[in-house]
Amino acid sequence: MEIAANTAGGADATEGAAARERAVAADYGEGYYANYAAGDVVYERNAHWQGFFGSIADRLIADFAPKTALDAGCAIGLLVEALRDRGVDAEGIDFSEFAIARARVDIRPHLTIGSITDAFQRRYDLITCFEVLEHLSMPDADKAIANLCAFTDDLIVSSTPMHYRDPTHTNIHPQEYWTERFARHGFLRDVDYDANYIAPWAARYHRSSAPIHRVVAEYDRAYARMRFELQERNAVVMEQMREIEALRARLDDLESRAGWSKRPVARIARRADDLAIRAAPQGTMRHDLLRSAYHGLQRLLRRRTHD
Repeated sequence: MEIAANTAGGADATEGAAARERAVAADYGEGYYANYAAGDVVYERNAHWQGFFGSIADRLIADFAPKTALDAGCAIGLLVEALRDRGVDAEGIDFSEFAIARARVDIRPHLTIGSITDAFQRRYDLITCFEVLEHLSMPDADKAIANLCAFTDDLIVSSTPMHYRDPTHTNIHPQEYWTERFARHGFLRDVDYDANYIAPWAARYHRSSAPIHRVVAEYDRAYARMRFELQERNAVVMEQMREIEALRARLDDLESRAGWSKRPVARIARRADDLAIRAAPQGTMRHDLLRSAYHGLQRLLRRRTHD
């Protein structure tokens, strides 16, 4: 009886897990993809997305020369399509039956409907996993990471640390969280690899047996380089801010003596605006920093004038 009860309990658990998987898969059907877009560009087989994944495929081939590849969470198979068109034996896996049915007809046989938490059929030279982990629960994300690491020595991973408004983003973390999770399986982040062509938070993780002192030295070197680059950029921004302030001071002086329609005044104004845009484009963190620093500089100048 006890054995029968345990068996029944195991069957119930398996059936429950399957039901949950079906429910989750339904979340990524037609409604999800109808609302998934970059700006006004809907995520489907169109020139924008084919060009985007084509450029990624070109970089992956140039940087890693993989003979075999897997896109874990392949959606409609655009990266698999781009890689196969370039001669790579690429495959894909995704939870969404709806998404895979939208792949190019000749690509569909190379795509599997399934979970990235389950063991794959073979090892790959390279596995990519773009914007998937944040959709999984924390336990499932850990299972997926262990599974990814078991079937390759090279991973390119991108998981957004923002975009909280998407209700399917239930497991958002900063970059260092994922770096720590992959390190548990002997995969270290390649601090010299720039994966910005995928996303600002994308990274390469590779299997490593390097001693801890070398790992620490590499991370410290990367940290020092980034700090130096940040200092240099800040110096450029401050220099441009001073030039902007000087130009605006000249503008104020000229405005007091001439009408706005005078051409020298207009040229100075345009010069100041051009410098501001180059120094800190609208919508960037640098723009917010520049605006804050500029207002602070104005307050300081006013205090000095009053003194």
